[in-house]
Amino acid sequence: MGERTRELWILISGDILFFIISLWITLLVRYFAWPTGELLSTHLGPFLLLSGVWLFVFYVAGLYDKQTVFLKKMLLGRIAYTQFTNMLIAFVIFIVVPLGIAPKTNLVIYLFISIILITFWRVQLVNYLSPKNQHKAILITGEDEAVDLVDEVNNNERYNYSFVRMVDGSTAEKTEDFESKLLRLIEKENISIIVANPQSPYMEKIMPTLFDMAFLKFEFTFLDFYRVYEDTFDKIPLSSLRYSWFITHVSQARNVLYTWSKRVTDIFFAILLLVPTAVIFPLVALAIRIEDKGPLFYKTLRVGQFNAPISIYKFRTKNGSDVGDEALQSVLVDTKVGTFLRKTRIDELPQLLNVLKGDLSFIGPRPEMPALASVYAEKIQYYNARHYIKPGLSGWAQIKDLDAPRGGVDIERTTSKLSYDLFYLKRRSWALDIQIAAKTLSTILMRSGS
Repeated sequence: MGERTRELWILISGDILFFIISLWITLLVRYFAWPTGELLSTHLGPFLLLSGVWLFVFYVAGLYDKQTVFLKKMLLGRIAYTQFTNMLIAFVIFIVVPLGIAPKTNLVIYLFISIILITFWRVQLVNYLSPKNQHKAILITGEDEAVDLVDEVNNNERYNYSFVRMVDGSTAEKTEDFESKLLRLIEKENISIIVANPQSPYMEKIMPTLFDMAFLKFEFTFLDFYRVYEDTFDKIPLSSLRYSWFITHVSQARNVLYTWSKRVTDIFFAILLLVPTAVIFPLVALAIRIEDKGPLFYKTLRVGQFNAPISIYKFRTKNGSDVGDEALQSVLVDTKVGTFLRKTRIDELPQLLNVLKGDLSFIGPRPEMPALASVYAEKIQYYNARHYIKPGLSGWAQIKDLDAPRGGVDIERTTSKLSYDLFYLKRRSWALDIQIAAKTLSTILMRSGS
């Protein structure tokens, strides 16, 4: 079982266990008696239904994401928000939907107890189930992303290994008798994992030695640095990119069925959402006209698939201009109605027409402004690769990159964002699209509720 699979099953199993324990304690507190089998069976079905819904909310809120060091800092806040959401859902399920029991008092007790136990489980107890058998590893690489990988692995107990030494590739190449020194280090530190880039020039020189050590002298695992980094951070290390990378990992031909079915799904959901949206449109139009008499829509140019220009439509949120010039728009301010539309994402509803037309998909890299895309294509190598697939209303970078660029030219942040876009380009699938859709829904609900 992989480390990620193990972690996921521990979290899910623990959540279910503590939901059941919460129910048992609830009945004990409510009736001041040891819960009988009949009492448990009467409540188990409805409360398991509630727990199942809660597990889905946990997933949408990111509580089953990889618990990296950065995400762990946000864990307590996510649990608090998620449990508040679950309280509202529980009220609807048990108060509105008839389930054959009178749960009002039980529900209040259950919510209170489960919040305490789940928080204790997630913040405290789960740490004791992290791998205790820590393997020692060496990182041999000169890539820029090496420090990030060491910081993440060595400061997070979720991994079953840690780096005891990081050796720069150029240093390894220049060091006299490096192979014998590496051998002594492996023996002294009892190294069981070597992480390196086997395609790099300096590694090619010592690969025969490593090969003999791995298969003839020692029992250790040799891992590709780029793959380890990608699996750890869910993004592509940009130092790994070569033209051969795109030939190997990106192909329209391999995804014909996926691309076709995705287009059919886009059309279906665009039509499905346009039906209730038709009711909202007149209300938004009336609110915009009452406030400042300006135009209803705002049109802006973006870069679409294969670098083709596309026009994106939104409800106007600025004061009195429908000009598509981004520089002009940036000096305008949101109207009161516009602030509400942007906060609730209602301003983006007209983009359903772009999805229906085929300019956009629901899921894909967010389309960039032509002026910015031109700068990034010149400054960031392989940037245009993100335009290989159709842009989307939401994408992998939108749910994973918490330090995304916020207007204007930002080479550093956009380079980081590109690493997430290329991850999606490489691994795009229905499973990934569903994950992005669920997390996007969570983001919208959290922002609209803030």
